[in-house]
Amino acid sequence: MTIAAADLQKAYGEKLAKYAREMTFKGFRKGKAPIDFVTRQIGDYVREEVVYDTIDSTFNAEVEKLAMEDRPLPYAKASIEGEDKLKDYKLGEDLTVTIAYDVFPAVELGQYKGLELEVLDGQVTDADIDAEVESLREQNANIMNKEGEAKLGDIATVDYAELDEAGVAIEATKRNDFTFTLGSSYNQYKIDDEVVGMKVGDQKTVDKSYGEDFSDESLRGRSVKLSITLTKLKERVLPEVDDDFAQDVKEEYKTVADLREGIRKNLTESLENMQKDEKLDLVFSALRKSSKYTIPQSMRDFSIRTETRNQLRQMGYDAQTVDRMMEENDNTVLYFQTLIAQRVDTNLADQVIMHAIQQSGAITLGEGELDKAVEEQLKGEMSDEEKKAATENIKMDLEFAKVPDFLLENNSFKPTGDKLDYRAYSKAYYDRLYSADKDEETSASEE
Repeated sequence: MTIAAADLQKAYGEKLAKYAREMTFKGFRKGKAPIDFVTRQIGDYVREEVVYDTIDSTFNAEVEKLAMEDRPLPYAKASIEGEDKLKDYKLGEDLTVTIAYDVFPAVELGQYKGLELEVLDGQVTDADIDAEVESLREQNANIMNKEGEAKLGDIATVDYAELDEAGVAIEATKRNDFTFTLGSSYNQYKIDDEVVGMKVGDQKTVDKSYGEDFSDESLRGRSVKLSITLTKLKERVLPEVDDDFAQDVKEEYKTVADLREGIRKNLTESLENMQKDEKLDLVFSALRKSSKYTIPQSMRDFSIRTETRNQLRQMGYDAQTVDRMMEENDNTVLYFQTLIAQRVDTNLADQVIMHAIQQSGAITLGEGELDKAVEEQLKGEMSDEEKKAATENIKMDLEFAKVPDFLLENNSFKPTGDKLDYRAYSKAYYDRLYSADKDEETSASEE
């Protein structure tokens, strides 16, 4: 980019005259200092300011002439190559500078039509509906005091402590009124099985040994003697599955048959959504491997910081605290940035691939679809040029939104393996998703 010497000289003269009018110099009244004196005092400063201002305004004017894909990313900072040499610039010479900036990444698309991919096969079964009904019964259970022996699923309240060699409770390990559900293992010493069979008021002493891989580091490789006293015992009394129960779950359900049909509908919708997501995950995974693109670091950094900021706000931090944490790069910020980096990389890759497909012209809009969207979205007075630009943006947004369905329609998916029930499909789907994420993370780290 070359800036004519005359333009710089003119801008310099105007800026110098402005300062001469507005500034007060020692020995002169405001605006009365001779221009030669002002030049000697602040000429170098004004020259530097004019050079940067003119570069900035010229660059912005040149950017306006570029196609959208060649313009700088809005959050990326442009840099002047060889900027340190600007201090040597002398007025009266043309100024040529090179400005580097990040643009939206170009993509060399891999095959995105005609792929043949294997997917899981799933269905909603009566057993799935039964399991959901049982879950609803658990959610609507009444908690009642229980007499008799404790069993798995009961809610136990215990006092416990480790005993020393003399059988005396070790004070630091005492815990009173600790409540947990038997079978959940939500207790430090994993004493669920030992409490089963006890009655309220019972006390027992048990020996427990823990392996080197035990979850609690303080107990790894140890054998301990424990005193356990059951002080309270409650049980969940599940409601009968009848029409009253169905109405308690949802007012619109009048009978158990309505309830089961509603559950089937919800599970079917959930299954269909997972199946759609699985297909898209497989297509995008294939495209990320076969396409060529480079995500600019500025785009990645901006996305990670934005996602981190959103996570912190969701945790309840106010905007001011989030700003401070982001500025200081505290440990919570660094933790979230590490945690979400892989997800951000995947999402950005999918976004640029979708953009490339949209830009390829493969997506077509339905008759009248654009006109309807323009009518709904463009309100108020606009110039013809503004309306044209806004209409183009709406068109691009509509096309972009159609890319996922386009990929589903133009690739084939073959169910493989046994037809799984809803619960098994859900587990297999998320296991597969997690495994794919780990594989991509490993691949990225190796590269």
